[in-house]
Amino acid sequence: MKTLPRRALRLAPITLALLAAGTGAGAQTEPTPVGAAPAEASLPQVTVRSKYEREDLPVRAPGHKAASGARLGILGATAIVDAPVHVNAYTRELAEDWSALTLQDVLENDSAVVFTTNKSHLLQNFNLRGLDMGAIDIATNGLYGIAPANQVPVELFERIEVLRGPNVLLSGMPPASSVAGTVNMVTKRALPQPIADLTLTYASRSYFQAHADVGQRFGAEKRLGLRFNGVYGKGEMGARDEEQSRRVGALALDYLGDRARFSLDVYKGVNKIDNGSPGMFNFLGTAAIPGVGVLLAPPKGDTNMFRGTHGEYTNSGMLARAEVDFSPNWQGYAAVGGSNSVGQGLMFGTRAIVTRADGTTRGAIYHVDTRSRRRTAEAGIIGKFDTGGVSHRLQLSANVLQMKEGTNNTACNYCYTTHLYHPTVPVFPVAPVWKGYEGATVATKYDFQSLAIADTLGFAGDKVLLTVGGRHQTVKMPYSDYRESRFSPMVAAVVRPWGERVSLFGNYTEGLEPGQVVGVGYANEGEALPPRISKQIELGVKLQAGEMTHTLSAFQIERPSFVSVNAGGRLPYLREDGEQRLRGLEWSAYGNLTPTLSLLGGITHIQSEQRNTGRDTYGTPEWRVRIGLDWQTPVPGLKVGGRVIHTGAQWADSGNRLRVPSWNRLDLNASYATKFGSTPVRFNASVENVADRAYWIGTFGDGFVMAGAPRTFKLAATVSF
Repeated sequence: MKTLPRRALRLAPITLALLAAGTGAGAQTEPTPVGAAPAEASLPQVTVRSKYEREDLPVRAPGHKAASGARLGILGATAIVDAPVHVNAYTRELAEDWSALTLQDVLENDSAVVFTTNKSHLLQNFNLRGLDMGAIDIATNGLYGIAPANQVPVELFERIEVLRGPNVLLSGMPPASSVAGTVNMVTKRALPQPIADLTLTYASRSYFQAHADVGQRFGAEKRLGLRFNGVYGKGEMGARDEEQSRRVGALALDYLGDRARFSLDVYKGVNKIDNGSPGMFNFLGTAAIPGVGVLLAPPKGDTNMFRGTHGEYTNSGMLARAEVDFSPNWQGYAAVGGSNSVGQGLMFGTRAIVTRADGTTRGAIYHVDTRSRRRTAEAGIIGKFDTGGVSHRLQLSANVLQMKEGTNNTACNYCYTTHLYHPTVPVFPVAPVWKGYEGATVATKYDFQSLAIADTLGFAGDKVLLTVGGRHQTVKMPYSDYRESRFSPMVAAVVRPWGERVSLFGNYTEGLEPGQVVGVGYANEGEALPPRISKQIELGVKLQAGEMTHTLSAFQIERPSFVSVNAGGRLPYLREDGEQRLRGLEWSAYGNLTPTLSLLGGITHIQSEQRNTGRDTYGTPEWRVRIGLDWQTPVPGLKVGGRVIHTGAQWADSGNRLRVPSWNRLDLNASYATKFGSTPVRFNASVENVADRAYWIGTFGDGFVMAGAPRTFKLAATVSF
């Protein structure tokens, strides 16, 4: 499959959105980029697309696991080799190959990512390039505040774009203020040809799911599109005898006019767990409860630590966007949306302290009522123009994001005796009473406002691309009477000195986190600390070799820490006086090694240190490897593949007293596409943790480790009507 020229991708969303209007599914003619010389009198370049490939997105790369471009926030849709940052875009086909249910099933293919919650946990938190991120900080179509707060159902999305490292200019500040990077989910849209797919999935041991995906465009020119995705699943999954259920419904509406476009996405989802959850274990204990002090062998991955419990999370969200072309070179846009989330029961706090070498454990259990409300809006203008021999893509935007969150809980803090390998059944606490956001035990409110500008300048026929810009961000915390502002710059460049297949890139970017109002117990109680500024410097190269695309980069991230400083008085001061420094090398690759063998994978090496203590940062493995191969067999429609996952050793605690050993995992999959009469049918099968190894997968918080999931089978059949 041919790919769009990078320059055409860089002009998106103006050019790419126009491609969707009135195009067929078989082919499209490539537009002439603004500022480029007129095309010679010859046949137009044609891009051949498959039936199920969206016309307004960068084309899939060879192998179809990744895309040749991604949306970079304020920089717009950009070819991977033109992007001045390390970014990958994963496709719906990758999710289907692994019968993915949630975002975690897809991000396990990315070496920059390690998860910090158990597989099948009701919450999904992870570590990206050595920095923590939760589901609430995931973007949807470029905007924060829309995605679910606990875990993201992948059935609703066409692409999953992963941009590494702090980048407040590109995307703004997310609701929970992570600076790890940007994970952007691109929702599905109706395609030029109707789609009506039904996928039935079975996962060991007895989880069944049905997923309906229906879409069509209407009218003589196919301008109005409607896409619906509905998911219902229920059965035993996660810990042994634990039952989980998923209900998700999403509607995507879009209209493509001659000079204007409109889209609307709405969704609602409910996740439930009954009768259990895996646990997270501390071996070092607390001042009140001493731990065993030694990391014991992990329990089986399906050990059920919390039988008899219940948890439920409900999410709903909406996002509307409009674009208007003022001229061929200037476009205005506006977007507005928000989401609501309610979580009740056992969703987090699944913690236990192991107190003896025989596995005797003290358990903690919570009954939680947590609610959050997020609202967001953005407006901006995009223009393309030339000044002399220099081309420009200029974008200005204004953004607001508000988040309210409140949590109440009734707790049993390490109040009962259980066992690491043979758990007892705890008594579930009574439900807490919801008293409104302001009356919650833990209540937070953030108001973010920002103005951003970015200009990508093209020199020497776009052999040199220079991006300069910045975002002025204002942070308010009304409950604490806190208000601070900060301007965050970005400078980045891409240079192609040896032709189209090699790109050198570099960037200086910043991330921004709110400061805080100092609480009781400090001499500077009531002082408003300034926002924390994370800084990243990155240098790298992107190489296209045959049908493979490689990205190799070296980076350094410096992130401030608030620490307690004893100034000789009775009480210490809370100051920004520490620093986490991350230095790393990262390689990622995707595409076809041969006509029948495709590769998707990467290797990440990170050294993370707390500069004020000299200790390594806990929960940050030095090595992360993800290598996946797929082979198109001589049997028509049959593909087999697998992946190898390696995660290096890591410290479990900030004191560097307990070390989690490295682990390896082999996963396998296969797919077979055929027809029953004239009806296309695709079968998918996968098995994770083929050897059924018991291992500690990583850490959650300071001192807590998690067991890896057991061998898990998934079988799926998709019928296309």
